Amino acid sequence: MNLGRRNKVIVQGEMSSMTDLIFLMLIFFIIMSTMSEPGIPVDLPSGTTVSEPTKPVLNVGVTADNMYMLSDATEVLYTFEEIEPIIISKMDGELSDNDKIKISGDKDADYQYVFRLIALAKEKEWKPILVFE
Repeated sequence: MNLGRRNKVIVQGEMSSMTDLIFLMLIFFIIMSTMSEPGIPVDLPSGTTVSEPTKPVLNVGVTADNMYMLSDATEVLYTFEEIEPIIISKMDGELSDNDKIKISGDKDADYQYVFRLIALAKEKEWKPILVFE
């Protein structure tokens, strides 16, 4: 004796609504592509560039133990009070035609020491170049 239902409902998704949607999207994109501008003018650099000679830049670094160091051959460590007049004299003296100073800091240095150099550069109207190593 079979007591189960004889009429089972089959649930299937119809694809006709999906094809209608894709067809409408296709028409929309075709119409929009014909209405758009043919191109946006972009000012690209030429293949040959003339670079100006590089000017010497003063490099100042902050070590991991929060001491300051110049990039010259000597590896003397300074406090901020010691290095501030040295930086000012170098930037006003031999590097007077360049207003850029390269500031680098160790990843273990406290960045308040780096910010003191940035504040000095901003006060003297130099352009600091920050380098993270």
